[in-house]
Amino acid sequence: MRKLLFVSLALSALAIGVCSCKAWRTVSTSATYVQQTDSTGRNSATISTKTVEEYQGVKKR
Repeated sequence: MRKLLFVSLALSALAIGVCSCKAWRTVSTSATYVQQTDSTGRNSATISTKTVEEYQGVKKR
């Protein structure tokens, strides 16, 4: 029973050490544009973007 536990712990540690890692970064931007008209007021528009970047890391040997 102890041998099986030791082997499973060793394999788990090996799997964690060999695996690569992933990281995500989310970039959100927003811009508002205002157009002034002569006498009727102004119009505005807002543009929003969201970009998700994924990075894959590999363990160096």
